[in-house]
Amino acid sequence: MMAFWTYVKIQLGQFFFVGPGELRDFLSSTRHSALFSHYRARFILSRVRMMVAVFAVLTPLWMAIDFSVFPGKVAFFLAGGRIVATILFAFLAIFCRCGPKMGNARLAVGILLAVPTSFFLFSRWLLAGVQLNAFGTALASGYTFLPFVLATGLALFPFVALETMLFSVPMLIVFLISEFAHGHGILPGLNDLVVFWLLLLISAVSSMASLSQLQLMKSLFKRSSVDPLTRLLNRRSGEQFLQLQLAQAKRQKFPLTLAFIDLDNFKTINDLYGHEMGDAILLHVADQLQSAVRVGDVLIRWGGEEFLIVMPYATLEQAEKRLTDITRSRILQRPDGTPLTWSGGLAQWPRDSVHDWQELVSLADTRMYHAKESGKAKMMSQ
Repeated sequence: MMAFWTYVKIQLGQFFFVGPGELRDFLSSTRHSALFSHYRARFILSRVRMMVAVFAVLTPLWMAIDFSVFPGKVAFFLAGGRIVATILFAFLAIFCRCGPKMGNARLAVGILLAVPTSFFLFSRWLLAGVQLNAFGTALASGYTFLPFVLATGLALFPFVALETMLFSVPMLIVFLISEFAHGHGILPGLNDLVVFWLLLLISAVSSMASLSQLQLMKSLFKRSSVDPLTRLLNRRSGEQFLQLQLAQAKRQKFPLTLAFIDLDNFKTINDLYGHEMGDAILLHVADQLQSAVRVGDVLIRWGGEEFLIVMPYATLEQAEKRLTDITRSRILQRPDGTPLTWSGGLAQWPRDSVHDWQELVSLADTRMYHAKESGKAKMMSQ
Protein backbone atom coordinates (compact mmCIF):
# COMPACT_ATOMS: atom_id res chain seq x y z
CA MET A 1 0.00 0.00 0.00
CA MET A 2 2.84 2.41 0.86
CA ALA A 3 4.47 1.66 -2.48
CA PHE A 4 1.20 2.46 -4.24
CA TRP A 5 0.83 5.84 -2.55
CA THR A 6 4.48 6.63 -3.23
CA TYR A 7 3.89 5.87 -6.90
CA VAL A 8 0.77 8.07 -6.92
CA LYS A 9 2.66 10.99 -5.33
CA ILE A 10 5.48 10.65 -7.86
CA GLN A 11 3.03 10.65 -10.76
CA LEU A 12 1.14 13.66 -9.38
CA GLY A 13 4.43 15.49 -8.89
CA GLN A 14 5.44 14.82 -12.48
CA PHE A 15 2.01 15.88 -13.74
CA PHE A 16 2.13 19.21 -11.89
CA PHE A 17 5.87 19.73 -12.55
CA VAL A 18 6.87 19.78 -8.88
CA GLY A 19 9.93 18.15 -7.34
CA PRO A 20 10.00 15.27 -4.83
CA GLY A 21 8.43 16.28 -1.54
CA GLU A 22 7.07 19.56 -2.93
CA LEU A 23 3.54 18.32 -3.65
CA ARG A 24 2.63 18.59 0.03
CA ASP A 25 3.55 22.28 -0.04
CA PHE A 26 0.83 22.87 -2.63
CA LEU A 27 -1.79 21.03 -0.60
CA SER A 28 -1.07 22.66 2.76
CA SER A 29 1.06 25.54 4.05
CA THR A 30 2.15 23.83 7.28
CA ARG A 31 5.68 23.21 5.95
CA HIS A 32 6.19 26.64 4.39
CA SER A 33 9.13 28.53 5.84
CA ALA A 34 8.49 31.62 7.96
CA LEU A 35 10.18 33.82 5.37
CA PHE A 36 8.14 32.45 2.46
CA SER A 37 4.94 32.79 4.49
CA HIS A 38 5.89 36.42 5.13
CA TYR A 39 6.36 37.06 1.40
CA ARG A 40 3.11 35.30 0.52
CA ALA A 41 1.11 37.15 3.18
CA ARG A 42 2.47 40.50 2.01
CA PHE A 43 1.55 39.68 -1.59
CA ILE A 44 -1.97 38.53 -0.66
CA LEU A 45 -2.62 41.65 1.43
CA SER A 46 -1.51 43.84 -1.48
CA ARG A 47 -3.98 42.05 -3.78
CA VAL A 48 -6.75 42.48 -1.21
CA ARG A 49 -6.03 46.22 -1.07
CA MET A 50 -6.24 46.36 -4.85
CA MET A 51 -9.63 44.61 -4.95
CA VAL A 52 -10.93 46.67 -2.03
CA ALA A 53 -10.05 49.86 -3.90
CA VAL A 54 -12.04 48.70 -6.92
CA PHE A 55 -15.07 47.60 -4.87
CA ALA A 56 -15.01 50.74 -2.70
CA VAL A 57 -15.23 52.95 -5.80
CA LEU A 58 -17.71 50.97 -7.90
CA THR A 59 -20.11 49.94 -5.12
CA PRO A 60 -21.41 53.43 -4.22
CA LEU A 61 -21.35 54.65 -7.84
CA TRP A 62 -24.00 52.08 -8.77
CA MET A 63 -26.52 53.77 -6.44
CA ALA A 64 -27.37 56.26 -9.19
CA ILE A 65 -28.49 53.41 -11.44
CA ASP A 66 -30.46 51.79 -8.59
CA PHE A 67 -32.52 54.95 -8.04
CA SER A 68 -33.17 55.33 -11.78
CA VAL A 69 -34.43 51.76 -12.27
CA PHE A 70 -35.91 50.35 -9.05
CA PRO A 71 -38.83 51.59 -6.97
CA GLY A 72 -37.87 54.24 -4.41
CA LYS A 73 -38.12 51.99 -1.33
CA VAL A 74 -36.10 49.19 -2.94
CA ALA A 75 -33.47 51.61 -4.22
CA PHE A 76 -33.24 53.19 -0.75
CA PHE A 77 -32.54 49.84 0.93
CA LEU A 78 -30.05 48.88 -1.77
CA ALA A 79 -28.27 52.20 -1.23
CA GLY A 80 -28.10 51.47 2.49
CA GLY A 81 -26.56 48.08 1.78
CA ARG A 82 -24.04 49.65 -0.56
CA ILE A 83 -23.06 52.26 2.01
CA VAL A 84 -22.52 49.58 4.66
CA ALA A 85 -20.45 47.52 2.21
CA THR A 86 -18.34 50.56 1.28
CA ILE A 87 -17.67 51.32 4.96
CA LEU A 88 -16.61 47.71 5.53
CA PHE A 89 -14.30 47.90 2.51
CA ALA A 90 -12.72 51.04 3.99
CA PHE A 91 -12.12 49.28 7.31
CA LEU A 92 -10.66 46.32 5.42
CA ALA A 93 -8.24 48.61 3.59
CA ILE A 94 -7.04 49.88 6.98
CA PHE A 95 -6.75 46.33 8.31
CA CYS A 96 -4.57 45.36 5.34
CA ARG A 97 -1.86 47.63 6.73
CA CYS A 98 -1.32 45.16 9.56
CA GLY A 99 1.71 42.90 9.84
CA PRO A 100 2.16 40.52 6.89
CA LYS A 101 1.16 37.24 8.53
CA MET A 102 -0.76 34.44 6.86
CA GLY A 103 -3.45 34.56 9.55
CA ASN A 104 -4.07 38.22 8.77
CA ALA A 105 -3.98 37.53 5.03
CA ARG A 106 -6.56 34.73 5.27
CA LEU A 107 -8.80 36.89 7.45
CA ALA A 108 -8.55 39.77 4.97
CA VAL A 109 -9.52 37.52 2.05
CA GLY A 110 -12.37 36.06 4.10
CA ILE A 111 -13.76 39.53 4.82
CA LEU A 112 -13.24 40.57 1.20
CA LEU A 113 -15.38 37.65 0.05
CA ALA A 114 -17.91 37.82 2.90
CA VAL A 115 -18.98 41.43 2.25
CA PRO A 116 -20.05 40.98 -1.42
CA THR A 117 -21.54 37.58 -0.60
CA SER A 118 -23.69 39.12 2.14
CA PHE A 119 -24.75 41.88 -0.24
CA PHE A 120 -25.63 39.21 -2.81
CA LEU A 121 -27.97 37.49 -0.35
CA PHE A 122 -29.45 40.82 0.73
CA SER A 123 -30.10 41.97 -2.85
CA ARG A 124 -31.70 38.66 -3.86
CA TRP A 125 -34.02 38.82 -0.87
CA LEU A 126 -34.86 42.46 -1.54
CA LEU A 127 -35.49 42.07 -5.27
CA ALA A 128 -37.53 38.87 -4.95
CA GLY A 129 -41.06 39.52 -6.21
CA VAL A 130 -40.38 43.10 -7.35
CA GLN A 131 -42.14 43.81 -10.64
CA LEU A 132 -39.73 45.38 -13.13
CA ASN A 133 -39.76 46.22 -16.81
CA ALA A 134 -37.42 44.48 -19.26
CA PHE A 135 -34.62 46.97 -18.69
CA GLY A 136 -34.95 46.74 -14.91
CA THR A 137 -34.98 42.94 -15.05
CA ALA A 138 -31.78 42.96 -17.08
CA LEU A 139 -30.07 45.24 -14.54
CA ALA A 140 -31.36 43.22 -11.61
CA SER A 141 -29.81 40.09 -13.09
CA GLY A 142 -26.44 41.82 -12.72
CA TYR A 143 -26.68 41.34 -8.95
CA THR A 144 -26.86 37.62 -9.47
CA PHE A 145 -23.43 37.54 -11.09
CA LEU A 146 -21.63 38.43 -7.85
CA PRO A 147 -20.79 34.78 -6.98
CA PHE A 148 -19.16 34.37 -10.40
CA VAL A 149 -17.10 37.55 -9.91
CA LEU A 150 -15.93 36.35 -6.50
CA ALA A 151 -15.09 32.86 -7.76
CA THR A 152 -13.02 34.40 -10.54
CA GLY A 153 -11.29 36.71 -8.05
CA LEU A 154 -9.74 33.74 -6.23
CA ALA A 155 -7.36 33.41 -9.17
CA LEU A 156 -5.60 36.59 -8.00
CA PHE A 157 -4.19 34.95 -4.87
CA PRO A 158 -1.36 32.38 -4.45
CA PHE A 159 -3.26 29.86 -2.32
CA VAL A 160 -2.60 26.22 -1.48
CA ALA A 161 -5.31 23.68 -2.31
CA LEU A 162 -6.81 23.67 1.19
CA GLU A 163 -7.08 27.46 1.16
CA THR A 164 -8.87 27.50 -2.20
CA MET A 165 -11.38 25.03 -0.75
CA LEU A 166 -11.71 27.13 2.42
CA PHE A 167 -12.83 30.13 0.38
CA SER A 168 -14.66 28.56 -2.58
CA VAL A 169 -16.81 25.96 -0.79
CA PRO A 170 -18.66 28.51 1.42
CA MET A 171 -19.49 30.56 -1.68
CA LEU A 172 -20.95 27.49 -3.38
CA ILE A 173 -22.98 26.69 -0.26
CA VAL A 174 -24.31 30.25 -0.07
CA PHE A 175 -25.29 30.03 -3.73
CA LEU A 176 -27.25 26.82 -3.12
CA ILE A 177 -28.96 28.27 -0.04
CA SER A 178 -29.98 31.29 -2.08
CA GLU A 179 -31.43 29.09 -4.79
CA PHE A 180 -33.44 26.91 -2.42
CA ALA A 181 -34.67 29.95 -0.48
CA HIS A 182 -36.01 31.79 -3.52
CA GLY A 183 -37.20 28.86 -5.56
CA HIS A 184 -36.45 30.43 -8.94
CA GLY A 185 -33.42 30.40 -11.19
CA ILE A 186 -30.66 32.90 -10.74
CA LEU A 187 -30.35 33.40 -14.49
CA PRO A 188 -33.35 33.40 -16.82
CA GLY A 189 -33.53 30.41 -19.11
CA LEU A 190 -31.07 28.26 -17.13
CA ASN A 191 -31.99 25.79 -14.41
CA ASP A 192 -30.25 25.74 -11.05
CA LEU A 193 -28.14 22.67 -11.78
CA VAL A 194 -26.63 24.16 -14.94
CA VAL A 195 -25.77 27.44 -13.22
CA PHE A 196 -24.30 25.66 -10.19
CA TRP A 197 -22.19 23.49 -12.49
CA LEU A 198 -20.95 26.63 -14.27
CA LEU A 199 -20.03 28.25 -10.94
CA LEU A 200 -18.28 25.05 -9.86
CA LEU A 201 -16.22 25.00 -13.07
CA ILE A 202 -15.22 28.65 -12.63
CA SER A 203 -14.18 27.94 -9.04
CA ALA A 204 -12.09 24.95 -10.15
CA VAL A 205 -10.32 26.95 -12.87
CA SER A 206 -9.68 29.80 -10.42
CA SER A 207 -8.24 27.32 -7.93
CA MET A 208 -5.85 25.96 -10.54
CA ALA A 209 -4.80 29.49 -11.46
CA SER A 210 -4.22 30.19 -7.77
CA LEU A 211 -2.02 27.10 -7.44
CA SER A 212 -0.09 28.17 -10.53
CA GLN A 213 0.60 31.53 -8.91
CA LEU A 214 1.82 29.74 -5.79
CA GLN A 215 4.11 27.51 -7.84
CA LEU A 216 5.60 30.53 -9.64
CA MET A 217 6.05 32.39 -6.35
CA LYS A 218 7.83 29.42 -4.75
CA SER A 219 10.12 29.09 -7.76
CA LEU A 220 11.05 32.78 -7.73
CA PHE A 221 11.49 32.73 -3.95
CA LYS A 222 13.81 29.75 -4.15
CA ARG A 223 15.95 31.32 -6.87
CA SER A 224 16.29 34.62 -5.02
CA SER A 225 16.67 33.39 -1.44
CA VAL A 226 18.50 30.05 -1.51
CA ASP A 227 22.25 29.60 -1.90
CA PRO A 228 22.69 27.44 -5.04
CA LEU A 229 25.58 25.40 -3.60
CA THR A 230 24.47 24.55 -0.07
CA ARG A 231 20.69 24.97 -0.56
CA LEU A 232 20.62 27.08 2.60
CA LEU A 233 19.22 30.59 2.87
CA ASN A 234 21.56 33.15 1.35
CA ARG A 235 22.68 36.21 3.26
CA ARG A 236 20.10 38.63 1.86
CA SER A 237 17.18 36.39 2.76
CA GLY A 238 18.86 35.46 6.02
CA GLU A 239 18.94 39.10 7.06
CA GLN A 240 15.21 39.42 6.40
CA PHE A 241 14.54 36.22 8.33
CA LEU A 242 16.59 37.46 11.29
CA GLN A 243 14.60 40.67 11.38
CA LEU A 244 11.33 38.71 11.48
CA GLN A 245 12.61 36.18 14.01
CA LEU A 246 13.94 38.74 16.49
CA ALA A 247 10.72 40.76 16.26
CA GLN A 248 8.75 37.60 17.03
CA ALA A 249 11.06 36.74 19.94
CA LYS A 250 10.51 40.18 21.43
CA ARG A 251 6.73 39.90 21.08
CA GLN A 252 6.48 36.39 22.52
CA LYS A 253 9.34 36.72 25.03
CA PHE A 254 11.32 33.62 24.04
CA PRO A 255 15.13 33.35 23.83
CA LEU A 256 16.78 33.59 20.43
CA THR A 257 20.30 32.22 20.05
CA LEU A 258 22.64 32.79 17.11
CA ALA A 259 25.73 30.75 16.31
CA PHE A 260 28.26 32.36 13.97
CA ILE A 261 30.50 29.61 12.55
CA ASP A 262 33.65 29.93 10.46
CA LEU A 263 35.54 26.85 9.20
CA ASP A 264 39.14 26.75 10.43
CA ASN A 265 41.92 26.98 7.82
CA PHE A 266 39.46 26.51 4.98
CA LYS A 267 41.54 28.56 2.55
CA THR A 268 44.22 25.86 2.53
CA ILE A 269 41.68 23.37 1.14
CA ASN A 270 41.02 25.61 -1.86
CA ASP A 271 44.74 26.26 -2.31
CA LEU A 272 45.85 22.61 -2.09
CA TYR A 273 42.89 20.71 -3.55
CA GLY A 274 41.04 23.23 -5.71
CA HIS A 275 37.75 25.04 -5.45
CA GLU A 276 35.70 22.02 -6.53
CA MET A 277 36.91 20.12 -3.48
CA GLY A 278 36.24 23.22 -1.37
CA ASP A 279 32.67 23.38 -2.67
CA ALA A 280 32.19 19.68 -1.90
CA ILE A 281 33.40 20.28 1.67
CA LEU A 282 31.03 23.23 2.10
CA LEU A 283 28.11 21.16 0.84
CA HIS A 284 29.01 18.34 3.23
CA VAL A 285 29.25 20.76 6.16
CA ALA A 286 25.85 22.25 5.27
CA ASP A 287 24.27 18.78 5.09
CA GLN A 288 25.75 17.74 8.44
CA LEU A 289 24.62 20.93 10.14
CA GLN A 290 21.17 20.62 8.62
CA SER A 291 20.78 17.08 9.92
CA ALA A 292 22.09 18.02 13.38
CA VAL A 293 19.98 21.06 14.21
CA ARG A 294 16.47 20.91 15.59
CA VAL A 295 13.28 21.29 13.61
CA GLY A 296 12.64 25.02 13.57
CA ASP A 297 16.31 26.01 13.56
CA VAL A 298 17.42 27.80 10.39
CA LEU A 299 20.82 27.72 8.70
CA ILE A 300 22.13 30.62 6.65
CA ARG A 301 25.20 30.67 4.45
CA TRP A 302 26.54 34.04 5.50
CA GLY A 303 29.41 34.13 3.04
CA GLY A 304 32.34 31.96 1.93
CA GLU A 305 32.96 29.44 4.71
CA GLU A 306 30.81 31.33 7.23
CA PHE A 307 27.49 29.94 8.46
CA LEU A 308 24.88 31.39 10.78
CA ILE A 309 22.52 29.16 12.76
CA VAL A 310 19.33 30.73 14.12
CA MET A 311 17.99 28.81 17.11
CA PRO A 312 14.72 30.07 18.64
CA TYR A 313 13.87 28.81 22.16
CA ALA A 314 17.45 27.53 22.64
CA THR A 315 19.73 28.57 25.49
CA LEU A 316 23.42 29.30 25.00
CA GLU A 317 24.34 26.15 26.89
CA GLN A 318 22.16 23.94 24.67
CA ALA A 319 23.51 25.50 21.47
CA GLU A 320 27.15 25.32 22.59
CA LYS A 321 26.88 21.67 23.65
CA ARG A 322 25.21 20.63 20.40
CA LEU A 323 27.74 22.33 18.13
CA THR A 324 30.71 21.16 20.20
CA ASP A 325 29.46 17.57 20.00
CA ILE A 326 29.42 17.76 16.19
CA THR A 327 33.04 18.95 16.14
CA ARG A 328 34.19 16.25 18.55
CA SER A 329 32.39 13.50 16.63
CA ARG A 330 34.98 13.89 13.82
CA ILE A 331 32.21 13.53 11.22
CA LEU A 332 33.70 16.46 9.33
CA GLN A 333 37.09 15.77 7.75
CA ARG A 334 39.50 17.52 5.44
CA PRO A 335 40.59 15.82 2.19
CA ASP A 336 43.73 14.46 3.90
CA GLY A 337 41.65 12.75 6.60
CA THR A 338 42.40 15.18 9.42
CA PRO A 339 39.47 16.67 11.35
CA LEU A 340 37.76 19.70 9.89
CA THR A 341 36.99 22.06 12.75
CA TRP A 342 35.30 25.38 13.12
CA SER A 343 35.41 28.34 15.43
CA GLY A 344 32.17 29.89 16.51
CA GLY A 345 30.63 32.67 18.52
CA LEU A 346 27.28 32.51 20.31
CA ALA A 347 24.95 35.37 21.18
CA GLN A 348 21.49 35.31 22.69
CA TRP A 349 18.63 37.70 23.07
CA PRO A 350 17.63 38.79 25.71
CA ARG A 351 20.69 37.75 27.74
CA ASP A 352 22.93 39.92 25.60
CA SER A 353 21.77 43.52 25.61
CA VAL A 354 21.20 44.22 21.91
CA HIS A 355 18.64 46.41 20.19
CA ASP A 356 18.40 44.78 16.77
CA TRP A 357 19.48 41.74 14.79
CA GLN A 358 22.54 43.53 13.38
CA GLU A 359 23.96 43.97 16.88
CA LEU A 360 23.19 40.34 17.71
CA VAL A 361 25.04 39.08 14.62
CA SER A 362 27.93 41.47 15.24
CA LEU A 363 28.29 40.19 18.80
CA ALA A 364 28.33 36.55 17.65
CA ASP A 365 30.86 37.48 14.95
CA THR A 366 33.14 39.18 17.50
CA ARG A 367 33.05 36.14 19.76
CA MET A 368 33.87 33.92 16.79
CA TYR A 369 37.05 35.94 16.17
CA HIS A 370 37.93 35.63 19.85
CA ALA A 371 37.63 31.85 19.44
CA LYS A 372 39.98 32.02 16.45
CA GLU A 373 42.52 34.05 18.39
CA SER A 374 42.42 31.70 21.38
CA GLY A 375 43.32 28.54 19.48
CA LYS A 376 40.40 27.78 17.11
CA ALA A 377 38.17 24.67 17.16
CA LYS A 378 35.93 26.03 19.91
CA MET A 379 32.74 27.93 20.61
CA MET A 380 32.70 31.10 22.70
CA SER A 381 29.68 32.68 24.35
CA GLN A 382 31.43 35.42 26.34
